[in-house]
Formats: sequence, C-alpha cells, structure tokens
Amino acid sequence: VLNQPFFARGNVATAGGCLSSPYLAAWIIARAAGEEAARAALHYIAPVGEKEVYVDNAMRNIAPYLNPATPVERRIAR
Repeated sequence: VLNQPFFARGNVATAGGCLSSPYLAAWIIARAAGEEAARAALHYIAPVGEKEVYVDNAMRNIAPYLNPATPVERRIAR
C-alpha cells in the first residue's frame, strides 16, 4: 500500500479515499483531451468556494503521472 492519494504506471492507475473518482477521471481526461479539459471537469464538480484549491490539489496529485517517463516510474520499473 502506498502512502499517497494517486498512482499510475502506463495505462493503469489507482487511487484511494473519497477523492479517488475525481483523481481517476481527471487523469483519464487529461490523457485523452489535455490538462485544460481535466481542469474544466474538476472545476465543474468542485465545491462552491473551493473550486481553485480543489482543482489545483487534484492536478498536483495526478500531474506527475501524465508524462509516461516520470522519475517515479523509472525508479519503480528498476
């Protein structure tokens, strides 16, 4: 078990907790349609008064896994 909210390797991703669905959805949308589309989707579902913080936090958690050659994936692949 990893002590982090989101992890992905290649085309497989996992997340835990109450924000797992938004993280997974944003990751899929970002990979398919780009980061701006993912931000727009997150903004739509974010709580009123917390939209910017919510979107920024979600993107911060998935961003390292949007590029398939991230340092984390290279370390784990060894």
